[in-house]
Amino acid sequence: MTALVVTESYFGNTTAIADAIADGLASSGRMSVQSVAVGKIPPRLPPGLGLLVLASPTHDYGLPRWRSRRQAEKRGGYRAETQGTREWIAGLEPDPWLKVVAVDTALQSVFTPSTAAKAAAHLLLKAGFRAARRGPTFYVGGYSGPLLEGEAARAQSWATQLAAGLAAARHSAKL
Repeated sequence: MTALVVTESYFGNTTAIADAIADGLASSGRMSVQSVAVGKIPPRLPPGLGLLVLASPTHDYGLPRWRSRRQAEKRGGYRAETQGTREWIAGLEPDPWLKVVAVDTALQSVFTPSTAAKAAAHLLLKAGFRAARRGPTFYVGGYSGPLLEGEAARAQSWATQLAAGLAAARHSAKL
């Protein structure tokens, strides 16, 4: 199976999570994994793709928008791309059977009305990706991070379990 991990990140925290996810998926030995920044990927998905993981930071309880990307840049984040996850999803040609999981990074709080992963999963379903789901949130200690202790390891473990579950589902489908 081929997996693609697409990342939007401004302080490196979401990229670190995406890298840990890519490592976890690859460590299963059952997947070929590619990781790429959302600003560097065309709207056409590669042929033969079996899994797409979208990793985005939570800005204003959702996916980054043009204004929040500029705010991150002003706070010392990486230069904002012209295309974020939101825009990329809007331009994608839907694949109703492609397994898609959206994960995010966010500040840990008692109550969070929404996150980037929830918003991305909603947009993907609306766009025709029937197998899109919301994955976990990984936590940062402040607006610009760092990741809380153990979050990268948690992301890698989650991805390893995801790969094992997908392999088991494929195996039982062959029976």
